[in-house]
Amino acid sequence: MARFAFPRFLWLSLALAALPAGAGAASGNSSDAALETVLQQGEARPLAGLAAARLHGGRMVYSHYSGFRYRMDGHSLPVTPQTRFRIASVSKLVTTIGLMRLVEQGRVRLDDDASGYLGFALRNPDFPLVPITVRMLLNHTSSIRDAGGYLIPPGQDIATLFDTAHPPGPTGDHFAHGAGRAPGAWFEYCNLCYGLVGTIIERVSGERFDRYMRAHVLDPAGIAGGYDPLALPDPDALATLYRHLPQGWVATADDRPLRGRTPAELAHYRVGSNGTLFSPQGGLRVSIPEMARIARLMMQRGTLDGVRILSPASVEMMEHPTWIYDGHNGLSGADGEGPIDCYGLSVICLLGQHDAAGRGDTPYPGYRGGLRGHLGNAYGLHSGLWYDPETGDALLFAATGYPSDPETRPGRYSYFTRVEEEILGVLARADTF
Repeated sequence: MARFAFPRFLWLSLALAALPAGAGAASGNSSDAALETVLQQGEARPLAGLAAARLHGGRMVYSHYSGFRYRMDGHSLPVTPQTRFRIASVSKLVTTIGLMRLVEQGRVRLDDDASGYLGFALRNPDFPLVPITVRMLLNHTSSIRDAGGYLIPPGQDIATLFDTAHPPGPTGDHFAHGAGRAPGAWFEYCNLCYGLVGTIIERVSGERFDRYMRAHVLDPAGIAGGYDPLALPDPDALATLYRHLPQGWVATADDRPLRGRTPAELAHYRVGSNGTLFSPQGGLRVSIPEMARIARLMMQRGTLDGVRILSPASVEMMEHPTWIYDGHNGLSGADGEGPIDCYGLSVICLLGQHDAAGRGDTPYPGYRGGLRGHLGNAYGLHSGLWYDPETGDALLFAATGYPSDPETRPGRYSYFTRVEEEILGVLARADTF
């Protein structure tokens, strides 16, 4: 492997990385010590990097940064407040903020047939007369499944994935089948649906997805991160995502030579043809302070620092439960879908309920309900953006370096992983900055 030439201005970062783990945090703080233990113990093996914060009353009262964001030839770059992570499915919440702006303008209606916005017929072959609405795409009740994949390469239209001229094959694989699994009746978590949402945003706005989100959500919210890693203002702050396997650290996403689409790949892209290109379901790169701005935007009912991005009604619509698990209406946390037993429009509500085995969506002992937001899990990263609009509290984190999924330890008392339980428990108690 070729040696990586670090720019001179990064040698200071390398020097900081050589300090004892956690040295950048407030010394003597029990929360820092607990999170450093989480980093070192990890799941089957230590984690690579950890960034976390707590808001109280809408104000950041605690933050922690430890581990590394990039490693090569024995040198490491540390996780810092400026480190941006590919934040996985937390991206869905932000993507929906972008769509809701079009809803507020009357350009998209949530209960319309999505086919009219997509420009092709979107139908489950088993239920050809049942429209799949935009709302169903957002709340995972469309009957569409990820099946063999949900990322479509440049040059291929997303419509080809649903081409009814070639059943059942890939088309049939992307739909749930059987009684009770009609559109609107069955919850099955689906990343591909957000590729369709991204396509709708492009076709309605006439703008490429990443640029639309930049102009209409991220810039107004004061967030410099984005869905295109090549366009980040400080690309060296981007964290490479790792899995920690028995043979060592393996880069899985945003590695230095492979940060994203090249300009050549995008040169001939036709807006509105393939909304998966910038991963609306999971491709947002943001730092923890930028995640805090997203949480504040939601808690403050769509307004941030005097700038209104959404109306309070739109935020409440996103948060309002559109699906609650009743034992037979979809796949829940008990089925390995993460701690999801209640879902709005890209917003999970943590009800604090438990199943017969004593596990559920309780993020930490003593939890009394109120948190909503989203989790992320991809390429060895787990993340969470959880907030309570009643108290102004928020728990935010990104942890990289998870092992392969079969080696992940299940939670003690929830559908979260053991590490997520530990991080959220520490954050819930943290009150010093």
